[in-house]
Amino acid sequence: MKKAYGLRVFSRALALLAALTLMFAASAGPCRAGMVTLVFDDGLSSVYQYAYPVLAKYGLVATTAVIADRVDSGDPDFMDEKQLKELQTAGWEIASHSLTHKRPIDIPKFIAEEKCLLLKPVAGHRPLYEAKYKYEELAGLMENGKVLRERASGKMVKNEPGSYYFDELIGEVIVHPFEAASAEKQQIVAISYEREMQASKEELEERGFKVSTYVTPHNYWTPEMSELSKRFYAQVANGGDTFNRKGSTDRYWLKRFVVHSNDPAEAIIGLIKEHAMREDGWVIFCLHGIGSDLGWEPWDAAKLGQLADFLKKKAIPVVTLDKGVKLWVEGKGKPGV
Repeated sequence: MKKAYGLRVFSRALALLAALTLMFAASAGPCRAGMVTLVFDDGLSSVYQYAYPVLAKYGLVATTAVIADRVDSGDPDFMDEKQLKELQTAGWEIASHSLTHKRPIDIPKFIAEEKCLLLKPVAGHRPLYEAKYKYEELAGLMENGKVLRERASGKMVKNEPGSYYFDELIGEVIVHPFEAASAEKQQIVAISYEREMQASKEELEERGFKVSTYVTPHNYWTPEMSELSKRFYAQVANGGDTFNRKGSTDRYWLKRFVVHSNDPAEAIIGLIKEHAMREDGWVIFCLHGIGSDLGWEPWDAAKLGQLADFLKKKAIPVVTLDKGVKLWVEGKGKPGV
């Protein structure tokens, strides 16, 4: 009799403990369970063609990081404004991936460091001007606040005012200014990384996109640039091949796992099981092209479908970067699937 009574007391104690555990989990905030975010860098057209239909089938959304000067550039490898608008209407986030996809170590860092090019007329080619350029890469040129368009050859520049060509081999810039006076008065400057962040956001917003996130080109980031980014963005995603822990996440240095072409879906799912499900972490993935050979490290659409099916069946919250920060860092709202 005493033994049966003791078992009943023990069972009630276990039930009480389970109830308390559930109560504690519910009171600990909306993000006790882990989350997953899919980020497609570069704004490649294959994301619209293949990734979007796959994720839509499962009711999932993602973030696409767009290189601002590739939108409506006429290059079919990249999504145009109409396609990006469709993604945004479907719940996707449009993030900035800079203006021209450069690293801060390859160009001037700050607007204060932007120098006017020392241009001189190209002999025998009156509309054109030339100058030496000391940096490894040229993010872009601005003439009295207007951005000049980069072209693939000096011959193309000759017939297009407001364009330039950068010959990396000899470090020389050929410029066809909007106005000759701008070149003669040395009023054309090389764009800095600060302007890469600022102008890309402004250009995308002028097209009607809601931009609060910056995704670093080449997954390259520095503490200096992280601090600077706070002037323009609410959060920044980088690389790192790790996940984000609750309570210690730096919203201006969100970590991502890079997905490579030869990664099987099982390996990506394994990262989610380990870090999102077991450790209640926020797992962000860096992807590029889907279902084609476009871009760096493209991934197979069938693998994406396998991943999406797993996320849906396990009811793992899948959020955009902007939504993730609101949940994870600010504690606002509840995650959905």
